[in-house]
Amino acid sequence: MSITGNPEIGLYTGKLPKGCELCRLGAKLVLFITGECDDNCYYCPVSEDRFGKDKIYANESEVVDVMDVIYEAYRMKALGAGITGGDPILKIDRLVELIRTLKDEFGSDFHIHLYTTGRYVNDDVMRELVRAGLDEIRFHPIKEQYLNAIRVALKYNIDVGLELPAIPNDNDRIIKLIKWAIENNVKFVNLNELELNSRNYLHLNGKGFHAKHGITGVKGSFETALDVLKRFEEERRITVHYCSSIYKDLVETRSRFFRIIKYNSKPYEEYTNEATIVRAIVRVRMPVPDLEDLGSPISKNEYVTSPSLINHIIAEYKELIDEIYVVEEHPDSRRLRVSEKLIYSKSQDS
Repeated sequence: MSITGNPEIGLYTGKLPKGCELCRLGAKLVLFITGECDDNCYYCPVSEDRFGKDKIYANESEVVDVMDVIYEAYRMKALGAGITGGDPILKIDRLVELIRTLKDEFGSDFHIHLYTTGRYVNDDVMRELVRAGLDEIRFHPIKEQYLNAIRVALKYNIDVGLELPAIPNDNDRIIKLIKWAIENNVKFVNLNELELNSRNYLHLNGKGFHAKHGITGVKGSFETALDVLKRFEEERRITVHYCSSIYKDLVETRSRFFRIIKYNSKPYEEYTNEATIVRAIVRVRMPVPDLEDLGSPISKNEYVTSPSLINHIIAEYKELIDEIYVVEEHPDSRRLRVSEKLIYSKSQDS
């Protein structure tokens, strides 16, 4: 067996977990179920506006109920969902309801995986999760006693893995955990490149960790993960998978955005290689019904249309146009605007 993949994206031995395979396709709905957590890891990458707060996000959008989650899954034609937090187990009733509803709506093949530290996982919790339809559970055992939760999970018909940060020079502890995982028939271990962000950077800097790889990757994290991978390169009883910060920052999000564009964009929306939506906004002095055939009205005096039609619209309706803008936006529900450019102005033309 050999190490497969690209060091800038991810490396792995054996077969990738199903959750990771779908993530690489951009086909996983990212479901943040709560920011509450009773553990306080110094490297936790959860943002300030989410950590400790009981909020739900489907992909990048805050949602309030189950139907909002279903809507987001339909928008991207999701093939599964990855549930994270905080610790989702703290909201077990909400968690079970969401898993069951997603399975009922999209079928048994809709793959759902879940992240947890394991602090609150016991037989009662596992029975509820398995009955609801959970396919895969990933543990981040920050304390030795949390290994008991993994032993409990292994009794059930569900894929069980570990999810660990590749902390620089933490090789011995990681190797010890992987050996324990092999002895206990855990299916896979994911090693995530340690990430520095606006919330955890003071804690990481205080320990001598600084970003060097990509936008957020901490110096030395990849080297630690690679050393561990090489130790288990010939081990056939478990998959060891390294996931880079560049993959999370760029590849996964972009793949998911392209999927949203493919299944949810409007005919008048164009897209870029960066998986952003580009559209033209035409502002007129009075309603122009003909423009509805070229796009869609967004107010009494504004229409959205394809940027490729701008020259035609100016030629046909110049006397009625005040301004034309081209905007570039993310395709998710937030419609975060990346740029806005004035293409035509009546005042400049006169």
